[in-house]
Amino acid sequence: MAALIGGAIGVGSTLLAGAQEEQENPGEATIETPDWTKIAEQASPSVAAIQVGMNGEISGLGSGFVYGDQGHVITNNHVVAAADAPGGEVQVVLSTGATVNAQIIGRDPETDIAVLDLEQQPEGLTPLPVGQSSELEVGEPVMALGNPLGLADTVTTGIVSALNRPVTTTNIGENPTEQDVALTITNAIQTDAAINPGNSGGPLVNGTGEVIGVNSSAATLQEPGSGGQGGSIGIGFAIPIYQATNIADQLISTGEAKHPHLGVSITSSEVEFNGISRGSAMVSSVSGGSPAEQAGIEDGDHIIAVNGTAVNSAVSLQAIIRSQAIGDTVTITLVRGGQQMDLQATLASE
Repeated sequence: MAALIGGAIGVGSTLLAGAQEEQENPGEATIETPDWTKIAEQASPSVAAIQVGMNGEISGLGSGFVYGDQGHVITNNHVVAAADAPGGEVQVVLSTGATVNAQIIGRDPETDIAVLDLEQQPEGLTPLPVGQSSELEVGEPVMALGNPLGLADTVTTGIVSALNRPVTTTNIGENPTEQDVALTITNAIQTDAAINPGNSGGPLVNGTGEVIGVNSSAATLQEPGSGGQGGSIGIGFAIPIYQATNIADQLISTGEAKHPHLGVSITSSEVEFNGISRGSAMVSSVSGGSPAEQAGIEDGDHIIAVNGTAVNSAVSLQAIIRSQAIGDTVTITLVRGGQQMDLQATLASE
């Protein structure tokens, strides 16, 4: 379980042009060979440090970024949840030094996404451009921006280390005065860009400066319950932007978020197919009238992939389904009676 962290195209030249052209035209920055200096300069004004207070005293720090043109800021639920109570307050500090009070207009512990509404919009406030997390590739360069350890306007770079990484964390639930715990399951982007406490809620951007993920957690060697904070060990996780903006748009529109479901009870298992044993999510029951029943999924089926992404446990299936949107049609690959088959399921609201 991850810990919450409140994370080349070369020069075009001909043989005749040779070194002289290389010196005169060293090449343009691309998504594979980004100009990080330029990207940091362009993105930083849209990134915010978030200060969470209770009764006038700062009690937590995090990060966020401007989304849309109405003065909204996306961050993590675990960054601001404690302020969603009497006496709680949130301030957003921009790169210009401007400090703006903000209201929590919605938060979702199950996906760890929250949206803030700025009480005032400073002049020149611009949103980050939103990219396509579905188009990411392992090895692609990325940059994390935010407020690690209270050090505002910090950037770190790395690569996409893995995609579709099932990550579970515990999160503050809907009543923070009781410290309820909700289980957040993310089909995460894994990166080796340094992510530390305080980076939570900040953007992960690609080589063209588009936000493709929301930094949310990091693996740590810190023993649970030992006190203190573990530092970055090069394994950080971000919520894909497709999922983050889907939830954010719902929170902005209605103040609450609904999640897709397949309608099955599952357990982690293994299944043998073509002489090879592999992990699976075994269906123990199917809810009546659910997308799973309508798709023809049956008790005892072993689900091994969704939309071509491998499923090797119950958590990985939950992570993939949760990363979709209500109404999405997905291809479920399963093994039944030694035979592999593909079924189509249209996800419904829980």
